[in-house]
Amino acid sequence: MKKSIRYELAPQMEVYDAIGQVWKPFIMYITRPNFKSDVVNLDKFGLRFNNLNRKYDSIFDEKNFSKNKETAALVGSSTCFGIGASSDTSTISSKLSELSNFHFFNLGGRAFSGFQEIILFQALIRHLKDIKKIVIFSGINDILLTNRLSMYDPILGPYYFNNQYIRGMTKNTLNWKRSLTRFLLDPFIKNNVDWNLITKKELFDHVFKKKPYGKTEPLNKDEILRTLIERNFSCWSNIQKAMKIKIIYVLQPMAHWNNKELSYEEEKIFKYLDSSNKDFQTIKLLDLKKYKYYKECIAENCSRLNFDFIDSNDYISKKNLHKKWIFVDRAHLTDLGNKYIAELILSNL
Repeated sequence: MKKSIRYELAPQMEVYDAIGQVWKPFIMYITRPNFKSDVVNLDKFGLRFNNLNRKYDSIFDEKNFSKNKETAALVGSSTCFGIGASSDTSTISSKLSELSNFHFFNLGGRAFSGFQEIILFQALIRHLKDIKKIVIFSGINDILLTNRLSMYDPILGPYYFNNQYIRGMTKNTLNWKRSLTRFLLDPFIKNNVDWNLITKKELFDHVFKKKPYGKTEPLNKDEILRTLIERNFSCWSNIQKAMKIKIIYVLQPMAHWNNKELSYEEEKIFKYLDSSNKDFQTIKLLDLKKYKYYKECIAENCSRLNFDFIDSNDYISKKNLHKKWIFVDRAHLTDLGNKYIAELILSNL
């Protein structure tokens, strides 16, 4: 079978697509722990090493980094994790560790929302008590998920596998009567129904009288996004004050949020993904208007809470990277892209 143009141009993506995840308390999921390959190597937590490491079981093992360097944390989701990098040594955290006086722990969680990033950091706090810097390199999943999903908790916010979690928990907590009713009627009901709580009368009215069950007002996604950002930044502010260290927030780049002309490889890969992947179709809809609103929300909170703010999209626009291959898809970076972002962060440490 012929490989996709994505795998032909970026063969490492085949490895990333095959890793998978495990289910975890509170953070919901994390990349499969102890995964080993020539492209990516993960520790017992599912965190990524900065080098090809098969000797130690944790990125926090002191033998895994130089004692002459202070430690720092790079926090984020899949781009921080290094999706797209051809090896562990080509990730942003690895480049920062190589070029600076800090050893950066890679705390990237694939497909994590901003709140999941906070929970992961807090869960690992005993390993991070001596760090001197926190760099948050993030931003895509909060705006993507609030626009991609039609229903989610507006207070806690959306996350990947949101709908699968609700369906799975509902199915496994139903008694046999409700389970049978769900099996018989669910295929014919368009609107979401809470099969654990719906009464006989509500079900009858919903099916036969066409009275909507559990009808709610449409989500104001922009307002929810702003509220979630304020919540997340307040959490980080508490961490900054408690640890007495400065936080730098870097809004990660998107291929269509800057004026860089696409390379041959980017054009080919984007065309393929736009026709085959729903997530990347949604990403394409996050236009400049949404980007400017989102950036404004982040910048306001950084200013309010005394965070340093960097927009890597501005950096890419000004650096004249036309036709250079820095995106392996619209949200993830090549080795060259990671190198440029590491240089940007390094200049602001």
